[in-house]
Amino acid sequence: MVAAVTTVVVVGSDSDSVSTSTRPTPGGRRCDVSVAPAAAEGDAPDFQVPGLDGGCVDLADFRGRPVVLNFWASWCAPCREEFPLLEHAYEEHRGDGLAIIGVASRDIAGDARAFADEAGATWTLGIDETGDVATAYGVRPLPQTFFIDRTGKIASRLFRPFQTRRELERELDVILDDDRRTLTPPR
Repeated sequence: MVAAVTTVVVVGSDSDSVSTSTRPTPGGRRCDVSVAPAAAEGDAPDFQVPGLDGGCVDLADFRGRPVVLNFWASWCAPCREEFPLLEHAYEEHRGDGLAIIGVASRDIAGDARAFADEAGATWTLGIDETGDVATAYGVRPLPQTFFIDRTGKIASRLFRPFQTRRELERELDVILDDDRRTLTPPR
């Protein structure tokens, strides 16, 4: 049996700074993992990580949509408490184009997958076992959540777990209403 491997390429803000490592992917499929610096101030850094379903999660695939990027881990109690709120938000707003990407960070793929299954998570989930993506976003304690507008700009960031559905909805309003604020009303 041949095991698939993942190549990790981390590009720092210094364009000459590149590091590479190799590891097996969940599900045995090939997924090149990469993190690139933000193209401009305020942009969300592009990344690609193995999906917990065995595929790949690539932030670029969600361009043009509002995105909630949530860093979590199966061992993190506050992260576990956020999952029902994320599920509700996803069910409520996916018709508005909302994408939720959960990136398990500093976790074991099997543990992350088991918890996500147990919690009934239906949104896009990936694994950042080395923490390269979390580092690119400046994430240290978990959970942390980024709200990315349709243009790829980080509209807001929570450095702590959100406590209520109302708090999460306030953050979502900024990225979901983005198009409505810029449109000229019909005469």
